[in-house]
Amino acid sequence: MQQPQNILKFWTDSLLYSYSQLFFSLNKPFAFIILAVTFFDIKIGASGFAAVVLINILALLFGLNKESIRQGLYGFNALLLGIALGFTYQFSSSFGILFLFSVLLLLVITVGINGFFEKNNLPYLVFPFLFTFWIISLAGVNFKNLQFDTNHLYNLYDTSNLLNRFAHSLDTIRLPAFLAVYFKTLDGIFFQSSTLGGVLISIGLLIHSRITFTLSIIGFISAYAFFKFFGADTDFLSYYLVGSNFILMAIAIGGFFIVPNIFSYLMVVLLTPILILLLFCFGKLVSVVQLSGYTISFSILVTMFLYFLHQRWLQRYLHLVTIQYYSAEKTIYKYLSSSSRFDNKQPLKMALPFWGTWKVSQGYDGTITHLGDWSKALDFVIEDEQGKTFNNDGTKREYFYCYNKPVLAPMDGYVHTIINTVDDNDISDVNTSKNWGNTIIISHAEGLFSQISHIKKDSFKVNSGDYVTKGTMLAACGNSGRSPEPHIHFQLQSTPKSGEKTLHYPVAYFIETKNNKSYLKISEVPAQDSYISNVETTPLLENAFGLTPGKRLSFIEQDTKNKTEWEVFTDAWNRSYLYCAQSKSYAYFTNDETMFYFYDFEGDKDSLLFYFYLAFYRVLLGYYPDIQTNDQLPLIHFNNKAVTFIQDFFAPFYLFTKASYQSNFIFADNTYAPEIIEMKSKVTASVFNTRLNEIQFDIILKDNQIHQFSIQQTNHKKLYLCEH
Repeated sequence: MQQPQNILKFWTDSLLYSYSQLFFSLNKPFAFIILAVTFFDIKIGASGFAAVVLINILALLFGLNKESIRQGLYGFNALLLGIALGFTYQFSSSFGILFLFSVLLLLVITVGINGFFEKNNLPYLVFPFLFTFWIISLAGVNFKNLQFDTNHLYNLYDTSNLLNRFAHSLDTIRLPAFLAVYFKTLDGIFFQSSTLGGVLISIGLLIHSRITFTLSIIGFISAYAFFKFFGADTDFLSYYLVGSNFILMAIAIGGFFIVPNIFSYLMVVLLTPILILLLFCFGKLVSVVQLSGYTISFSILVTMFLYFLHQRWLQRYLHLVTIQYYSAEKTIYKYLSSSSRFDNKQPLKMALPFWGTWKVSQGYDGTITHLGDWSKALDFVIEDEQGKTFNNDGTKREYFYCYNKPVLAPMDGYVHTIINTVDDNDISDVNTSKNWGNTIIISHAEGLFSQISHIKKDSFKVNSGDYVTKGTMLAACGNSGRSPEPHIHFQLQSTPKSGEKTLHYPVAYFIETKNNKSYLKISEVPAQDSYISNVETTPLLENAFGLTPGKRLSFIEQDTKNKTEWEVFTDAWNRSYLYCAQSKSYAYFTNDETMFYFYDFEGDKDSLLFYFYLAFYRVLLGYYPDIQTNDQLPLIHFNNKAVTFIQDFFAPFYLFTKASYQSNFIFADNTYAPEIIEMKSKVTASVFNTRLNEIQFDIILKDNQIHQFSIQQTNHKKLYLCEH
């Protein structure tokens, strides 16, 4: 049974979010402002409120999705319908019955339209409100007991009423024409015409999102300018729900369904003339049957434009939002962070096909054989400290360091082809008739195959059709085919035929060694003449960050003895996350067996889980004391609030603030098989490269887990011990 506080929260959320959803928001302060503004006219406010409550109750009784109810996805259309009905008709018993069944009809239409649009991953926007209200309007002319509210229809209000005088207290203030129309346009969404109401809603927009606020202005100014250009009456924009088409379109296209950037802003301006054409076109069409177009033009344009974007092969300039945060700031900051971390990453992570350190003797676009269609290939050899690939006089295959060394599977896949018919060459001889020599081709995915050639004859450890995992020993390095001396030839291609055109494909992780110093390379193609090796993971690190579903982590603060516990879960999309029941916080992570990293956080930023998220934002699972791991955090997660507020306005164009992460290992009791590892990490917020804030973390790994970690911010330090 649900706790009373949970039930109260559910109904409070469902009510408030029904108001803020009109502006694609789940911001409660903004919702309170809208709720208050609707009650500038008691009759309109009460009708809207009653419709929201009624549809949410009906949705729950009919067993519809509770999360959709809680987020106001049924309520925002009901709010518009309730306001429109309260604006149009006088209260009476007949109106009450009509109101009840109108809301029920709206719910049925909403579910039906949603089912249709959902197939194409499209939003239903305010279509349910429009269709329902049109049905009521057309049918209502036949009901003699329904009386029109002439005061509302002719914009008359009682000047002796204190609330009316307050609501219209700013109407007489002289404002620039476009600003006065902007405020009344915002209030017109709720079938009112109050400058004060528009001012309050604009403040609510600013509180909710600086990007959304900016877009509302851009959308309106664009409409105002084009109205002027075409010679249309700009006052028409403030007529009920007319100008809202442009504001809502700007918010939807500029920063809600599309990641906000300069191109989404530009698209708002470019779509404005089209929206004007649709506005007047549909206005004329529905006026034939004495209806108003209201927001039909916005709904049609946004839906069709999103459908158009879904048909593209490439998303180069306009990027559709995949995870909806109901915040343009969260969307862009998380998108930018994700892009910088993962833009060059491949879905299948490739390793090097050998153990130990090898040299790239010929890289991409090499000057010997890696030319033309075969340019994206790599050759590997082993060299000694003198730069020689062999010992003795190098006259025999066996004298070469790489000869007979294991060849490994670069990724998981099925062995598609094995060629094992070519004898190894003597040194300096080449077999041009069988160019590739002994070869293995592995199928990793549709249209992705790896080819390894010049393999030693009769050294294969696998057979055609075998499934191999990354790192499986396949065969041994040889000297068959067009190979004057032993080496590994490696390439990726789109078909399983030997020697096909090569594909550019980066190695997920590898260590490059220069002057006895190691450098971590992530999603890069090894350069010619570089000395490279796979990342060798450390068991202690692997075990400490092997967070599998069901695992629990418990930490006790040393000073207060307060205990915090988290558990690992996976969601419906197979995303792993740590969940803190106490703070209702989620930290999403990935472990790809080489790197552990967090990629998202939702919840309480004062919680210990949030600091844990910062401390272990990215951790290399191999002990390399001379390698520093760097990354960037989304600004929404860690930065000065005042600075971020200003940054929000410019985020779609330029980031002058930065939140960075660093981690490195500082001690291990044994370099090769450590049982204790100490590491440090820190997150730093800066503006124009000037540091604003920094948090440092000291971490000890022991007993195959995170033994302890401390948080140091300014002069305050807290130590947390893992409970065994």
